Amino acid sequence: MYRINPPGVYAHESAMTEPRLRARVERVAAALAPPRVPVVFTDEQLPELIWEGRWTEGLKPMGTLPEVRDPVLVFSTFRFDGKEAERGAWFDQLGTGIGGHLRNALVGGGAFHWFPAGLKEDPYRKEKVCRACWRLHFQVGCLHRCAYCGYGGVLVTMVNVEEYIEHLDRLIERHPWQLTYLLEDDADVLCLEPELGCLGPIIEYFGTLKDRYLIIHTKSANVEWMLPLKHNGNTILVWSLSGPEQSRTLEPKTGTLEERVEAARLCQEAGYTVRYKFKPILPITGWREDGARAVATALTRTRPDVISLCTFMWMECAEMVRRVGRDRFDPHFLAAAEAAADTIGGLRTAPFPEDARAEMYEHYLTEIRRWNETVPVSLSTESPSMWRRFEDRLGMNAANYVCGCGPQSTPWLRQLPCSAWQGVERNDQGLRGTW
Repeated sequence: MYRINPPGVYAHESAMTEPRLRARVERVAAALAPPRVPVVFTDEQLPELIWEGRWTEGLKPMGTLPEVRDPVLVFSTFRFDGKEAERGAWFDQLGTGIGGHLRNALVGGGAFHWFPAGLKEDPYRKEKVCRACWRLHFQVGCLHRCAYCGYGGVLVTMVNVEEYIEHLDRLIERHPWQLTYLLEDDADVLCLEPELGCLGPIIEYFGTLKDRYLIIHTKSANVEWMLPLKHNGNTILVWSLSGPEQSRTLEPKTGTLEERVEAARLCQEAGYTVRYKFKPILPITGWREDGARAVATALTRTRPDVISLCTFMWMECAEMVRRVGRDRFDPHFLAAAEAAADTIGGLRTAPFPEDARAEMYEHYLTEIRRWNETVPVSLSTESPSMWRRFEDRLGMNAANYVCGCGPQSTPWLRQLPCSAWQGVERNDQGLRGTW
């Protein structure tokens, strides 16, 4: 696992009751630098720990902090008792300043998240194209310290993986239309392995299934431990890639470009399917050369089954500059973002206007085709208008594209046989852990 030095280490009492759960906690705690003995707590004691330990001080964008430290480390369990909403309401009344997925994890909930992208209940369906699906969660928080990200400060990991798999199995049985399951968009689940000992059982569980696949999205190079696992070709590894300058300066504790690609090569040799997302594409000074090197490194050393492209999104220009720093940007693209701030600032695809984003995609697509003429290339969370702009060149459209983590994007598929939303239906009545 990563070498980390958290300012505090805590374990919910439920994580210490069974010997195998306690063993996971103790293995990780012993591997910390220096080793720790976790503080065991109850639900009632949690708010005081948050206040006394100043947990919320690190829950800010990493690039805005004067000093970035490793996160507070919390071990807990999914309770699967149907009382998550009750505990969540109690927690919300306390005014801790913690909400969202982190709040869910701290009260023992949030295992399986219904993500209704593109459906009527999706408020952003006219701004971005994505796919409705169940997403899997096991951790919240990250060790990578990416300047543009706010997922530092606190890292909660669950430890009751056997019980988790039992409930996951029921969820999969209820949703025959979903063929792939993304594990985590709130954490990088490779970082605490193999000491944690939870990701391996999930990988091997999927290895027992027919035509169902686990997708792990990562920036890590910590893969040696997983090479011998019995995955049976049912786990897909998706690396977010960036050029050497971006990874070195803005993503300091991730694997470097070369380390990520080497990790992908090792996994590919071990029979895993490998994919890439060039994400987020940040137009820092020298981004074209940086991107060209990233593409060449990936495509001369590995054979991905699909590549996705995504520029930096999800926030307004002023906030992006606050996190990344004005001096890092290519002046042309910064000027374009600032000029468009009043017109697109509230959109999911902000801060860069469509023409600027298209220029970045054109560059990456040209570089990809220089090395690989046939690999499917798609756009990630892009606007419908951008899809119309690129669909002829990509050979796919907004309804049938394959991508890194789409729920029907099985290995080596070139495009979907039907609309991505055909047959999609939520069916979790009576199941535990869903939200």
